[in-house]
Amino acid sequence: MRRSVVVVLGVLVALVGVAPAVVSAAPATKTARIAVFAADGRTPIGATQIHPGDELVVRGHGFDPDANKYGLPVPVPPGVPHGTFIAFGAFSPVWQPSRGAPESSRAATRSAVKWALSRSALARVPSAPFDMNRTIRQQWVALKADGSFVARIKTTTPSNMPTGARFGVYTYGAAGADNAAQERYVPVNYSTAPGPNTSKPAPRNLLWAYSPTFHDRVTKTAQGGIAASDGASVGDDGKLAFSLRDKKIRGGNGILRYRGTIVAYTRFHLLEFAMSDPQIVVRGGRGVLSMLTSTTNMNGTDAMRRVDIADVDLRGLTTTGEVTAASVRFRPGIRPEALALVSTGAASPLTLRS
Repeated sequence: MRRSVVVVLGVLVALVGVAPAVVSAAPATKTARIAVFAADGRTPIGATQIHPGDELVVRGHGFDPDANKYGLPVPVPPGVPHGTFIAFGAFSPVWQPSRGAPESSRAATRSAVKWALSRSALARVPSAPFDMNRTIRQQWVALKADGSFVARIKTTTPSNMPTGARFGVYTYGAAGADNAAQERYVPVNYSTAPGPNTSKPAPRNLLWAYSPTFHDRVTKTAQGGIAASDGASVGDDGKLAFSLRDKKIRGGNGILRYRGTIVAYTRFHLLEFAMSDPQIVVRGGRGVLSMLTSTTNMNGTDAMRRVDIADVDLRGLTTTGEVTAASVRFRPGIRPEALALVSTGAASPLTLRS
C-alpha cells in the first residue's frame, strides 16, 4: 500500500516540473467573445456593484472547440483539445499567456474558474492511473460545436493578488494552451466588502495545523492547495479550523462534534483527499479524534468513511469543552495513504474553543 503512494508521488514529482509543450496554433473559426450577466442570465452586468458570493453568468461565442490541442501534458493528453478557462479573478494589466505573462499574474480561486471543453474531448481524458477526467469534471462546462458556452461563476476574493490587478471575467487557453484568439476580458465592478450573498465567516472552534509541515508539503512541495467549506476555514498561519456542531461533556467524559470540510490537493489534482466533520470522544482526560476521510488518494469528497486519526491529551479540558495547545499523537492505520504519508512524525498541538 505504501509503495503505491510512493509510486504516485514519484510520478507527481516528475510531472509538476514539466514545462508546457508546443502550443496550439489552431485558429478560432470565429471571433471569440464573451458577455457577462447577472444571475438571471439576461441582465447585463455593466457597472453593477458585485460582492463576494454573487453569481455571474458568462456567455461565450466563437470559441473553436477543436483548438488548443497542445499545452501541459496533464490533465489533457497532447493532441486532445485542452479547452478554455473562464475565470473571475484579479489579473495584472498584462495577464495574457500569449504575451508571456506568468501564472502569478492571474489570481483566482479554483471555485471561480470554469473549464469549457467539448464533450468529445472530455471523453478522451483518461480516468486511470490518475482520474484526470474527474479533475476537469469538477469545473467543466460544455463547449458546444458552434463554439458557445454558458458558465455560472460565484465570485470570491482571491489571495496573492498581483500589483495593479483588475477584477473581471477572463478567458484563456486551458492547461497551458497558448491561444491569443481566446484571451478575452470583461471588467467587473467588484467590492471585497460583504454583500447580501456573502457567506458569514464560520466560527473557529477547533484549531489544528495537523502537523508542523502539513501546509508547506501540500502548498509548496506538491504545488497544490487547501480548500475549506461547510464550516471549515484555513488561517493565514496555515491552521485548519472547524466549527462546533454540538458537545456533550459530563464529568470529563463525552463527545465533541465539529463540522466543516478540508480538501488538500496537489498540482493537477493528481492527489486529492478530504478531511471532514471531526469528532472527539473523551474518556478520563484522553480523547480520540476521528474524521471522515476520502476512501482513495484521488476522490476528494466523492466517497468518505470515518477514521481514527489521533490521540489527544485532554487532561486540561474545561467543563465548557475548551483546551489550549493539547498534545496530539497520530494513530496507526490512517487512510487514505496520501493522508497517512503526511501523518508521519510529530502532530501539531490542538486547541478547542467554545
